Order: sequence, then structure tokens, then C-alpha cells
Amino acid sequence: MRTRLLRPVVLLFAATAVIRAQEPSLEYRVKAAYLYNFVKFVEWPSGTPPGPFTICVVGHNPFGSALSDTLRGESVDNHPLAVRIVNEPDGGCQVVFVPQGTAAPPALRAARGMPVLTVGEAPDFLMQGGIINLVLDGGKVRFDINQEPATRADLKISSRLLRLARNTEARGAD
Repeated sequence: MRTRLLRPVVLLFAATAVIRAQEPSLEYRVKAAYLYNFVKFVEWPSGTPPGPFTICVVGHNPFGSALSDTLRGESVDNHPLAVRIVNEPDGGCQVVFVPQGTAAPPALRAARGMPVLTVGEAPDFLMQGGIINLVLDGGKVRFDINQEPATRADLKISSRLLRLARNTEARGAD
């Protein structure tokens, strides 16, 4: 009898643990907010087609629902914001996020020559040709910017965003 009574309690705790494990971490909720704000402080070339601005997450999605929740109902310059999980970026991505543990070079090659803001979180992301790298610094999410690939992508990064960056030195990447 006691086992029957404890079973629902154990199942309830197990279900709660699974739900909590699926919630995005504070780090990725903050990173989702950064991605949203990056879109607001980058100028894409004139002639950008109408329709949504899409943030493509390459490979696995570390955000859980945080990125979709952050972008829900938001728009920038009359472009609604959307999220897609992709294996490789395509012409439908205005922002490409490469999570830690995902190979950046294929994603960066696919975005090359297009007006795409590339954002990553690997220590060598800027050296590989990425534009913005999110880093943990003293327990806080910060970011560095590599302006050279942004210029090649015909993206203009707001001076306000550049001032907030931890580092804006050009890095040797193609």
C-alpha cells in the first residue's frame, strides 16, 4: 500500500525534474536577448526583401524556447522576427548563430558573401571569420565584435553597439 502511495509522488518529482531540465538556462535567456538587440543595432543593405528577419541556429538549439519566446511578436524595421534551426545557413537567414560545439567553418562559408550577421560562442569564432562572439566574462554574458567580416557582409554595426562590446579589434580571418 505504501508503495502505491509513493509512486505518484515519485512520478510527480520526476516529471518536474524533466520540465526544469528543458527550461533554458539564464545564460541562454540572456543570449537570446542579445541576439534580439543585435538585430536592432545592425543596418542591413538597402533592398533587403520584405518578410521576416530570420535568426538561424545551426545544429542543436541550446536556447530551448527562450529565443522563440524573446522574438515572439517582435519586429525590426517592419520585419517580423523568426527563428529556424538549420543544419547549414541558407539565403533565408539574416542572423546565423553557431552554438558552442558546432563546427563554425561550414556555417561561416555558407554565409560568406551574403548580408548575414554571424554570431557564435566558441573562443576562436572571431578568428574563424565570425562577426560577434558571445563570451562569459566574470559570470556575465559579454560580446566581442570583428568588424572586418561585417564590412565584407555589407553590414553596418551601430556605434552604440560597438561601444558596448568588450573588444572590437579586427581579427585575422577570412
